[in-house]
Amino acid sequence: MKISLLKQKIAWKDATWTFGLSRLMILLVSYIGVSRFSISDFHLTANIVKHNRAGGIVSLLYSWWRWDVIHYVEIAHDGYTIQNTAFFPLPPLLMHGLGAIFGGSAFDDYIAGLILANLCFYGALVLFHQILCEDFDQSVARNALFYLAFAPYGIFFFAGYSESFLLLLSLATFYFLHRGRPMDWWLAGLCGFFATLTRPTGIALIILFFVIFVQNFGLQTIFTREKWQEKLNALLSTLLLPAGVLVYMLYLAIVFGNPLIYSTEQAHVWDRSLALPWVGIINAIVALSIPMYQTEINLVDLIFTLIPLIVLIIGWKRLPPQYSLLASAVILAGLCFPRILGRSLNAAPRYLMVAFPIFVLLALWSKHHRLKDTFVVTSLIFFAINTILFVTQNWTA
Repeated sequence: MKISLLKQKIAWKDATWTFGLSRLMILLVSYIGVSRFSISDFHLTANIVKHNRAGGIVSLLYSWWRWDVIHYVEIAHDGYTIQNTAFFPLPPLLMHGLGAIFGGSAFDDYIAGLILANLCFYGALVLFHQILCEDFDQSVARNALFYLAFAPYGIFFFAGYSESFLLLLSLATFYFLHRGRPMDWWLAGLCGFFATLTRPTGIALIILFFVIFVQNFGLQTIFTREKWQEKLNALLSTLLLPAGVLVYMLYLAIVFGNPLIYSTEQAHVWDRSLALPWVGIINAIVALSIPMYQTEINLVDLIFTLIPLIVLIIGWKRLPPQYSLLASAVILAGLCFPRILGRSLNAAPRYLMVAFPIFVLLALWSKHHRLKDTFVVTSLIFFAINTILFVTQNWTA
């Protein structure tokens, strides 16, 4: 993958505009949300509640200290407890490191999480643009960046969640494998290692290694001695992906005496267990007939989970194999841990945000102006709605 200096400049320029506009919209809508709408104090600590009620800029400053961000801050500031071992260590570790520079308080770790999430997302936009300009034209790259940044659940690339970290590492893995130098296998493996330290579903990136391996060496010559050193180099680098999970398991074994406690707590505390990818979808459809399961929210979860699936099924053949197969692997991995009770697709829409080839398909279809207008308007509306829901402490994926 050779990227000219001009293409790099264009990538930085387009990424900067897209990043700046999306962050500006988030801040403006957040201010409207905390100024004009009532904020639920459910699941918030007394300190956050106090600042929520202060109004103005103070409320805006604390408005993204919500939901999973609270758990990441707790881990970054106080370390792991058994209950929060379901959250993998890379994001809180980085938050703790940067937060320590700011002063080391819980608030400093919260601000560090916001900064890191947005820096990772900005880097992801630049990398995404550079990758796409090698396989598609510049208009596709620019549109794909817009759809990614302003996606209905694109707000999770702003909050101190793990989505930005995983997206950047996924794109970096894709970039190095696509570039194809011998050392790039190990750089991609290192990115995959950190991806699985961010979230266990990062293991889905292993499909990229297989696809690029087949493209480079041919399916019929995989088990031959031809280019055996290059093949061994590629295969060994792949082992870095599961190593990320194994490192975390080793830590849990040492600290808590159980390397699988993260999985146990995910089931007991968060009601999530490993299942076939279609189980959550079926349960969500069934739950629509049960009013006690929050029918409206469950329907939204179902719709925004099915949309990426439908887009990929329709546009599969328009993408190179590495794009289509990666999107399939990420979507399947994101669907394999549904909730056991109630809203089985809870959080699924944001898990699928990392399947960036979906946004490439939307960009390809945007050459039809009516479709483009529909995509833009729909994205902006739900982007704004979800921002207000999040900052007012209403559940959003």
